[in-house]
Amino acid sequence: MKLKIAMISLLALLLLIGACDRYDHDFTKLLTGDVDIDLETFMSIVDQSFAGLNEESFAQVQYLYAEDYIHNGVSKGERLAWIESFLDEPGVSFTVSESETHYVDESHGIVNWRLTISTMDTKAILADSLFVGEKARFEEGIWLLEGNKVCIQDPKQLVIAEYFTFDSCPNCPPAEAKLHELQDLHPNFIYLEHHITNALQVQGNDTPAYYSAYSAPTAVFQGSAKVVGSADADLQNYESIVGDLVNEDISIGYTLENVTYDEEGISAKVMMDAPTGMDISDMYLNYVIITDEVSQTNVNGDPLHNVVRAVGRQAISEQDLEDGAQISLVTAGFMPSSYKLVVYAQYRPQTFTNESRIFGGTVYQVSAM
Repeated sequence: MKLKIAMISLLALLLLIGACDRYDHDFTKLLTGDVDIDLETFMSIVDQSFAGLNEESFAQVQYLYAEDYIHNGVSKGERLAWIESFLDEPGVSFTVSESETHYVDESHGIVNWRLTISTMDTKAILADSLFVGEKARFEEGIWLLEGNKVCIQDPKQLVIAEYFTFDSCPNCPPAEAKLHELQDLHPNFIYLEHHITNALQVQGNDTPAYYSAYSAPTAVFQGSAKVVGSADADLQNYESIVGDLVNEDISIGYTLENVTYDEEGISAKVMMDAPTGMDISDMYLNYVIITDEVSQTNVNGDPLHNVVRAVGRQAISEQDLEDGAQISLVTAGFMPSSYKLVVYAQYRPQTFTNESRIFGGTVYQVSAM
């Protein structure tokens, strides 16, 4: 009961602070041990600190980071210098999203969060950084971000599972639960839930036909490993396939530029960094909108996740990847207020023979327009 009362008081305090002018926020007392806070409230303070960030309030951001912070080889000083560099630009907005917290014990936790830096007028993206598996520790009454403690950058490929189902599928819940579990376990794994019939089917989506995914559940991992069914052996196969794929190095790097979106759709320019001399015959660029914003559930009454609402594809085998590719997507009927744009290149010959390799990819989050 005391914890609940303390939480209510802290949340009320945050609301009062947040109601003030966004450039007058000062969370120094909350970040120097004068008030005990939990990890979730700390991440709310991280959100508010960046939302009101300017040259005058930059000093308080330093309180968020531990002195021994290191994230993919970036130290605290380097991280702060990187953040401060954007303050030289006029009209810059800092947005924290996709915040998740997990406790290791009462003094240590893991946080996942995204920091997007954009211009206020055109909404052009200046930087979009996803901090996955970042450690946090409670020390002398305050929480501190420690980074992921990785000293050398060694990023691995994004692994994509194309999953085929429908909302009334009787055998699909175990497969969906396993995919969701694997996505929580591996930061560089995501699944795309294609519905092959009923209301959530995307008209004109030929992906199920390409893989001959006419029965559910069916999952195709990285375009090369197809698993049909949801028996224990099938789910163990999910684990072993994903466990191997998430450790493979990146083959193509992706950067999204000039991202614009509204209630009608999303567009962007996709820049790709591929190895010199890479064979791009039968290569296609795929782009998919997925969302959790659907009213349907599975037969167990569980919510659906990563539901595909729009699909686009274009051939890139005849173009210079360094020039990039312009993409645009709209959904049939409505654009959800929160969704992910998943972009990936794929070797896609006319016939699927378990060799339609997906070359990693990138995920762009859009939240609450």
